[in-house]
Amino acid sequence: MGTSSPVQRFGNALRTHGPWRTVRILGKRLHREFFPAPVPTHPFDLEHGVDTSGLLFAEHLASGHAHDDHINAYWGTAPSGFRGILEQWQQTLAGSIQDYTFLDIGCGKGRVLMLASDAPFQRIVGVELSPALTAIAESNMAKWSSAPHRCSNIDVLNVDALAAPIPDSPVVLYIYNSFNLYVMLPLLERLQALALARSTPIDLIYATPQQAPLVDAVPGIALLAAGSIPLTPEDRTACAFSTTHLDYRIYRLPPRPKNSAHQ
Repeated sequence: MGTSSPVQRFGNALRTHGPWRTVRILGKRLHREFFPAPVPTHPFDLEHGVDTSGLLFAEHLASGHAHDDHINAYWGTAPSGFRGILEQWQQTLAGSIQDYTFLDIGCGKGRVLMLASDAPFQRIVGVELSPALTAIAESNMAKWSSAPHRCSNIDVLNVDALAAPIPDSPVVLYIYNSFNLYVMLPLLERLQALALARSTPIDLIYATPQQAPLVDAVPGIALLAAGSIPLTPEDRTACAFSTTHLDYRIYRLPPRPKNSAHQ
């Protein structure tokens, strides 16, 4: 496991972004540190007694892992946006959602895990690099599981995105702009390699898809749907970014054809 001291992070930023962009990034971080933007508690938390609100930037989420330098901020997905995207994904299915494992890569405090449990997935798994966020997600799941939901088989794993367990059964990955291209690219390479040896599909729901060109370039991947989901007034009021829509792209890596041999 790598380390990520301030000096190392500064050196990595210089190598990755160059001196001028590094100065701008550090300036933004200092501004956020001394003038934090007020973020209201989301009504979802007030209704269910959980903690999924807040805006936490990467510098507050250090885990000691080498990928600390490539993660984005924590910000929970708007419930109305997720529900709309999930509905769009379900319309692409030829089989049953009950066969699918839902895998949230960068699950943060676990809001999407809770929202996904209202669908009859076979299993729901959250993957989170930050130990602090993992602990909050686990606490939230304990409270959430006290009431019945359509899927009660939910786990939260404190592991790196590239070590996330991908089941052999049909799986859909959810990514909410969790990291930059330095993690996205090897993750996509891993998914492509897995697809070549599988008999079931790998689906990808990509919300706020900033690295979409990388995904579009994966050999064999199919873009199933793309668009924007309008957010409810409740979600817009609780948003730190004054967002009115949630952009998404839905992909599928098809399984290896039955009559082809894996080389």
